[in-house]
Amino acid sequence: MRFLVFNSKGGCGKSLVTREVIAAPVSENMVIAEIDELNQTQAPYADRFKKVIQLKRETVKDLLIHLNEHENIVIDVGADNLSATLQVMVEYSLFEDIDKIIIPMGPGRSDSENALKTYNATKDHCDDILFVFTRSDPDVPIQEQYPVFFNNAKKLIPDLSDDQIVTISESDIFIDAQHQKKLVTELAQEVDYKSSALTAKKQGDTEKFRELMQHELNKRAAQLLIKNTIKPAHDKIMK
Repeated sequence: MRFLVFNSKGGCGKSLVTREVIAAPVSENMVIAEIDELNQTQAPYADRFKKVIQLKRETVKDLLIHLNEHENIVIDVGADNLSATLQVMVEYSLFEDIDKIIIPMGPGRSDSENALKTYNATKDHCDDILFVFTRSDPDVPIQEQYPVFFNNAKKLIPDLSDDQIVTISESDIFIDAQHQKKLVTELAQEVDYKSSALTAKKQGDTEKFRELMQHELNKRAAQLLIKNTIKPAHDKIMK
C-alpha cells in the first residue's frame, strides 16, 4: 500500500500517525518518505524501518521513482512543504501512484478546518481518503469531540462513513517513546523489568527498584496502547 499523510496544518499528528500507526506494526516491510527539511522527524528511526527517505522540495518529483520501487511506502509531508508538495504531485500526476490519503487532525478548530480544506484540495486526485482523529477520548463520542469537523463535513462530505474515520486515543506513551527516540512497539517489548526491580529491592537499591518498576509500568501501558489503539487503527487504515 502507498499512503500520503497530509494536512495543511502543522502539529496535527502527521508524523506520529505515519510512524507509530501506519509504519511501526509492519516496520520491516515499510518505507517512510519524509518531506521535511526543517525537522526531519523520522530520521532518528531510520534503522527501525525498511528504509527512511529524506526528500526536499526540489526532489519531491522523485516520489515517482520511490512509489513504484517500493510496494509499501508512506509519505509524511512536513508543514513547510505542503503547498509545494501538492503542486508537484499534481503536475507530475503522482496521485496516480497513491492508494490512500490519510488526513490527521487534533481536537482544535484550526485542525478540523484545515483537514476539510485538505480534503477539498485532494478529493479529485484520490478516491480513498481517511480522517484520523488524534488525541481523542475513547469514552466520548467522536462527534462531540470534533464538532467543527462534523458540522462542516455534512456539507462537504455528505456520504462520510465510519469506514473513513479512525481514532487515536491520547496517551503519554506516545510522548515517552518520542522523547526516547523509540517506537511504542519497542517500549512494549517483553522485558522482565519486574524481576530485576525486585532484585534491586532486595539489595537495598530503592532508586534502581523504582526506575525498573517504572519501565515495567511503561511496558504494560505500551502493550495496552498497541492492543486498544494502534492495532485497530492500523488494521482499519490498511484495509
